[in-house]
Amino acid sequence: MFRHISKYVWFSFIPFVAGAMIVVALFATGYIPYIYLLATLIGWIYISGLGTAIGYHRVFSHNTHPDLPRWKENILLLAGALSGQGSSITWVAIHRGYHHRYSDKIQDLHSPIIKGKWHAFIGWTMAITEANNPINLKYSVDLLRKSNHVWFHEHGLKVLWIVPILVALIDWKLALAGLVLPTGLCLLQDNFVNVYGHQKAIIGYRTYDTDDNSHNNVLLGWFGWGQGWHNNHHYNMNSFNLGSGISGKWWEFDPCVLFLPFLGKGR
Repeated sequence: MFRHISKYVWFSFIPFVAGAMIVVALFATGYIPYIYLLATLIGWIYISGLGTAIGYHRVFSHNTHPDLPRWKENILLLAGALSGQGSSITWVAIHRGYHHRYSDKIQDLHSPIIKGKWHAFIGWTMAITEANNPINLKYSVDLLRKSNHVWFHEHGLKVLWIVPILVALIDWKLALAGLVLPTGLCLLQDNFVNVYGHQKAIIGYRTYDTDDNSHNNVLLGWFGWGQGWHNNHHYNMNSFNLGSGISGKWWEFDPCVLFLPFLGKGR
């Protein structure tokens, strides 16, 4: 039965985005004290910053730190699992094999140019099921050779649910504020990058004449862990610093550079 439904939509996106909205309401009505916003900030930094922007995107998809020790990889893998965006293996295959290889062409699974904004935001995931999966994992074969990546690939959905449940047994407010809300924010944030990283919108602009419709977006650049400097990224996909590290423009700050002391020397 479950082979014919989108696990991402029904077990990740819908419950955690809805849960995030509930947590916001609980903050607004005083059921969760505002001091727990500190947990939200820490959770967002860990899940969105270290998990997807650094781990899934730069380190694993673009191999910016090929010699990263396994224990550091596992910190990134746990954060990525808590993002609700699937495993590193699947994420990387989509990003390398479809988004960059065929950017804004029919084979690009989440281009807003081909099928519109809604499709790029969430629609493309609805049809991907175990029974109908167009994603070829050959594009992440290097990760398939690593046992830690394979483990999180097989157990990531369990991790996504079990961790907040265990934390809730200690403090339900901490679980909601520090895990559910950051995961919901991460899902929304990165899905907006799929849309407005390839649409001009109001504040979008292009610095480089790439062969796709990639745009830089100031809000998603500053508050989306540098992912919004998308035109820069498509111009030079192997750079860790997606902002001023590529363009030299001082206002294109990439917050991910704050983690370089933890990651160590890249390539």
